[in-house]
Amino acid sequence: MDRRIDDSKGPDSSGKKSGRLLSVSEERKSTVRNEVIEGSAPGPRYYVLMTIATLVAGLGLVTNSPAVIIGAMLISPLMTPIFGVSLGLVSGNGRLVQKALFGEFAGVALAILAGFALGSLPLYFTVTPEMIARTAPTLLDLGVALLAGTAGCLGIIDERISPVLPGIAIATSLVPPLAVCGLCLAMGAPQGAWGAFLLFFANFLAILIVSSLLFISAGFVSKAEMGTRLSLLKRFSTAIVGLIFVSVLLTQTLLQAIEKLRFTDDIQSLIEASIVTESATSLMDVKFKKRQDSMDVLATLRTYRALSPEMIKKMEDAIAQSLGIKTNLIVRCTMVRDVSATGSTSAVVDEDLDGQFITDKLNPRVRRTQLAEQAVREMLDVLPGAYLRDLDLIELEHAPVILATVETSKPVEASGVKKAEAFIRRRLEDPHVRLLVRSQELVGMTSKGRVLFGRAHFSTLSPGEASVQEELERLLKESFSKLEDMYVLDVDAQEEEDGWAIRAEVVGPRVVNPGEVAEIEKGIAEASGEKVRLEIWSRAEMLVTEKSYEPMTERQ
Repeated sequence: MDRRIDDSKGPDSSGKKSGRLLSVSEERKSTVRNEVIEGSAPGPRYYVLMTIATLVAGLGLVTNSPAVIIGAMLISPLMTPIFGVSLGLVSGNGRLVQKALFGEFAGVALAILAGFALGSLPLYFTVTPEMIARTAPTLLDLGVALLAGTAGCLGIIDERISPVLPGIAIATSLVPPLAVCGLCLAMGAPQGAWGAFLLFFANFLAILIVSSLLFISAGFVSKAEMGTRLSLLKRFSTAIVGLIFVSVLLTQTLLQAIEKLRFTDDIQSLIEASIVTESATSLMDVKFKKRQDSMDVLATLRTYRALSPEMIKKMEDAIAQSLGIKTNLIVRCTMVRDVSATGSTSAVVDEDLDGQFITDKLNPRVRRTQLAEQAVREMLDVLPGAYLRDLDLIELEHAPVILATVETSKPVEASGVKKAEAFIRRRLEDPHVRLLVRSQELVGMTSKGRVLFGRAHFSTLSPGEASVQEELERLLKESFSKLEDMYVLDVDAQEEEDGWAIRAEVVGPRVVNPGEVAEIEKGIAEASGEKVRLEIWSRAEMLVTEKSYEPMTERQ
């Protein structure tokens, strides 16, 4: 062996180890050659492992499980035949190249077939992010493959690096792209299948080139075996042309990916600028698809209410004007409500690099709306059964108006609105702000009928108490039936500490008077022997025909 290869030996004649990166002993070289040659002529175990690895990878891909996919990478034996092709090319061993190529591409065909078989099963498969990530490779993936291929070859050359081979197998990612290729073919997605195969082919060529360079540098072949530079170049011409072709394709994909990211950032910036004045609203995701003369945009927002069509139209026009393309914007509103125990004015935002996800740097309009909402909620705390449905800030020419939509079983009183308005003015330090409460009546119904005065009770009564309750309610209905054209729609008797409270909804052509209520109350007490107190909701509301009065509930 010539002088250059002798100098590359790991230990010298005295047994001392060389400090060179690629110093390999003759014994190790022999071991590596034998392992590569043996692994390049795979037997049944190789094909069994390839099938298992592909099926495991396929299951990990369709379930979007990175852990399962990593397990498939560790099982796969597909890297060794690549080293066989590399060693055969640098040494001019055509037979080794032929065997290794056969083993490699037989394994590739088997992997694609296994992926196709998995995708053809009568099961429901959805497209997952793990699958999509392997259908659009870029030049960056080629760079990763070059680095991983370098590490893989170093690992097989030097026994001191061999323990890190599992990590190298994960990085090179040979089997998952082939599994995706088969799945895409089964799902009728040829473009995705081509992208996945291109990713595998880029990894294959990258590992082939860098391992060849390392085999030469480590002295695995002599000058006589390599032959002239021209003959070596001829042997690698196909691989070099393939690598150039793949690099061009991946460069184009990378440029397209960069352009897509830039376009996405522009759309996100325009949408975020449009929603900055909306309280508790943030952008979660943006997708777009360009057509010949227009663009479809789907924006997903996290918000406490649906945005109006007018606001979406403004956002759509802003995007179209800024990017110079007709835009069709669809906003998907994910309804959320951020609630704080302290009522502090703050907002939940995307987590930054410092780990912060709450900020008090709010748009003035958002801060004003949040403070107003806090004041209205405090006002509603004293109203049982009252809920704030919506709150908006309307900027009028003379003064801002807080419009609160409230659902309640009892009307909101002006005194409560006045107190809340005064509180809002103090908190906002604006004496001109006005509060307008829009009240929407809630009707609560139980098995007994309408919940009266916003008071529903579900206590368990003893048989004796239930009997008294039934008797009191019967007496009340009977008493009011003696009044001309008076109808009891709902009645509810509830035991209190000092007797029974009987609440009833009564309709008729007139409102009953206190004297009539007092007389009925006295009669019920005498008949039942219980202390009772009546609360009557009397309404002059009837269906009038040419012959009679009828309550609306009895009209079919």
